[in-house]
This record gives sequence, C-alpha cells and structure tokens, in this order.
Amino acid sequence: MDSLKSLMDKRQYDLVIKLTENSEDMNYLFYRISALLATGRGEEALSVIKKNRQILQGDLTLLMKVHIEILCLLNNFDEAYEEVRYYENLPYVSQEVEEIIRELPKLVREEEKKSISSRELTNDALKERLKSNEETVVLPALDMVRGRDINMFLPDIQRILLSFPKQSIRSFALLLLVQKKIDKEISFNHIGKAIKINPSKLEPPFIGNEFNDFVRAMQNELKDPAVSEDAIQILSSYIIYMYPEKLDIKYDLLIEALRSISEEYLQIENKMPLSARCEAKGLDEKEVLDLIQRIKEAVNSF
Repeated sequence: MDSLKSLMDKRQYDLVIKLTENSEDMNYLFYRISALLATGRGEEALSVIKKNRQILQGDLTLLMKVHIEILCLLNNFDEAYEEVRYYENLPYVSQEVEEIIRELPKLVREEEKKSISSRELTNDALKERLKSNEETVVLPALDMVRGRDINMFLPDIQRILLSFPKQSIRSFALLLLVQKKIDKEISFNHIGKAIKINPSKLEPPFIGNEFNDFVRAMQNELKDPAVSEDAIQILSSYIIYMYPEKLDIKYDLLIEALRSISEEYLQIENKMPLSARCEAKGLDEKEVLDLIQRIKEAVNSF
C-alpha cells in the first residue's frame, strides 16, 4: 500500500491506474479513484465508485467524502444532493459517520459556490499562474488548462518546457501536450539540453508491452515484494525524468541497478553483493554502478 501512496506523491498517476486495473481491494480502489481524478478523468472515477460501492463502503467515512466531492467536481450538484439522501438513509454505523452525514449538505453548498468562483477565473489569470516558478502554483494551473482550449496557453507552457527549474515539472507539462496531441514542433529543455519535438508524435510513458514485460520480468526475479514495488517506483520516476528519451538498457542490467537502489533505500541487510550478482549474470559491474548513479541523480532531482 505504501508503494501506491509513494507513486501518488510523485504524481505517477498513470502507473497507479495501471497497477490497480481490475482490482477489487478497497484500498487499491481508493488509490485508483484518486489517480483518475488527478488525470482529469472524473467520470471514470465516479464509475469506479458506482461499480464498487459495496466494497468501498468498507470505509464509509472516506467514501462519502470522495463520492460527494467528485460529483461536485463534475458540477453534478443535483446528483450530489441525491447521494447525500442515500447516505442519510443507510443504517447507523457510528457517531463519526453520522457527524459526516450531517456535514454533507453543507459541503455540497460550499463546493457549488467554489464552482461558480472557479468558472470566473479568467484565462489571463490562469496564464499568470503558469508564469510562476513555484511548483505548487504551476501544477494546479496545468491541471486547470487541461479543461480549456490549450492552444491559448501554449506560449506559457512553452516557457515552462524550457525554463522551469525542475525537470519533472517540465516533463509533466510535456505530458499534458502529449495527452492533448498538440501537432506542432516545440522546444523542450531535456536535462539541460534544448531539443525539438512534436508532442503528437510521442508515445506516452507506461503504454504498450515493453514496460509491462519488464515489470513482469523484474517481479519474477525479485522475490521480495517490497523490493519489487519500490524498484517499480524508482523506475517510474526515472522514466518520467528521462522522457521523451526511451530507455535502451538490457533487462538484466536495469534489474540489478534497480535492485541495488531499492535494497539500499529499504535498508535491507544480508543481501547478495552486487559484484557476486554481476558475476553470476556475466554483467560488467562498472556498467551497473554507472547506471545506479544516473538513476539516483534523476530520482533525487525529481
């Protein structure tokens, strides 16, 4: 569970969605809902609730808040009030649940007011937010752009792609253009080097068989689930950091690098030395060490 939380913290939402596909575990479903919301897929998040309501009612306090907030986010205020009545008519669970139910109508009213206010945010005001160098200002602004005509904001997004201090934020801005299939050549600061790319011709990360095949191969080899899950997180951060560059690395080499980093971060003792693992696989230990260094630098700068 901690691994999914870490992925959410790192905004690796697409990977969370992939890992929770077809899950019937309550906690995994809540993470899936959060990831869908973070990628602007509110209707899909709502569908997860409707399909799995009985499972999610295992944590009724969380479900009620999330369900009503999603409906408000989608401006479905009439449906939100209907769902409030549904929760009001459920059998008694606890005093905590009863107190939340009493607050739900107020929550809907407040979110309705916020919705009116947010619609009043002009495009010019949103452009000003995109000009910020503060991560906490720019990321929400990029999410808001997702629901508008993105062409109006391309000059400001281009500035982020070239000038924003953090590579990860530049990558998230690029991923937005990829999602919107912007068909024009743009400049992108890729780890200190300006390159020309066309977002419509780029494949989003974590799509296709290559990533899935590698994850399966790594999970088969790394028997410790904690190490395997942590290694997936590390790899995901590295992929986003390096995007749109594709990783052309042998599986065995990459697995050993990720294993070493994960075991170090998790402080696992009595592990087989890297030199012994490389000798057993016929790998060049220096190559693995160089890759470990590159991955660590990327993750630490994420």
